[in-house]
Amino acid sequence: MTTTAGSISIAQIDATDRLRKVLPARAEALAEDFDKRGLLTRIEVVGPLDGGTYRLIYGAHRLAAAKLVGWESIPAVVHAPDAFADAAQERLREIRENLVRFELNALERAVSVASWRDIYEAAQGKVTRGRKKLSQDATISGIDPKLKAAQQFADTFSEAAQGALGLGKDAIYRALKIATIPHEIRDRIADCALAGNQSELLKLAEQSADRQSQIVGMILAEPPLAATVEEAIAVIDKLPPAPKRGAWEKVSDTFSRLPTAEQHRFFDAHSDAVELWLTKRG
Repeated sequence: MTTTAGSISIAQIDATDRLRKVLPARAEALAEDFDKRGLLTRIEVVGPLDGGTYRLIYGAHRLAAAKLVGWESIPAVVHAPDAFADAAQERLREIRENLVRFELNALERAVSVASWRDIYEAAQGKVTRGRKKLSQDATISGIDPKLKAAQQFADTFSEAAQGALGLGKDAIYRALKIATIPHEIRDRIADCALAGNQSELLKLAEQSADRQSQIVGMILAEPPLAATVEEAIAVIDKLPPAPKRGAWEKVSDTFSRLPTAEQHRFFDAHSDAVELWLTKRG
């Protein structure tokens, strides 16, 4: 089996018959990054095949982004045509690339976004590009510095990149807030469920460092002394336990935040139950 690294003509790459559809917003976001920083990870292909073409194994979004930028060729890992025993083994490599990866959890993502902003600001100076009204988010004492920083950093990305990468103002603000959790606390919770729960991390970030340490200690105790940040706070402050919310209350909270069109779709999906309820009310 021969594997080499080189640059392949994009026109010669066959990217049909993919398991994953290329999403335009993701390709556009990658294209922006390629235009500024180039390709980080090579795509992988098999070839040359009949006619001198190459078949893409993985990297469809990267390939699409390269086309958007106008590249004529793209760096690739190239496997010889006999590298795989059969088509199934080749497909399995694509599947492994998509499945055998560890996505960032909520804590890791927040720290990464905050660090990215810090590095960008250190290299470029204070982020000032773009200025959108923040009056609706301002407090009596002025604008929350993290909110302002989030808006300014978000403005450095296009709308496509903000959507594909989840780097809108609100997402960045939440990340900056979570990233204020001290490093020592982050290390303690890195391998537990709390690290993947953004809502809980935001509640934790609102507490002082000493209280964060107490809260985490209670959640990580064996057996746990509290299941959530809110429960731990109640114990620390000697508050009566909050009543357990019913399933309908959770659904109601989510429903109330939906756009009107989405609420109407919900009604359509549960029209039988709605009609029964209306009948009972008379």
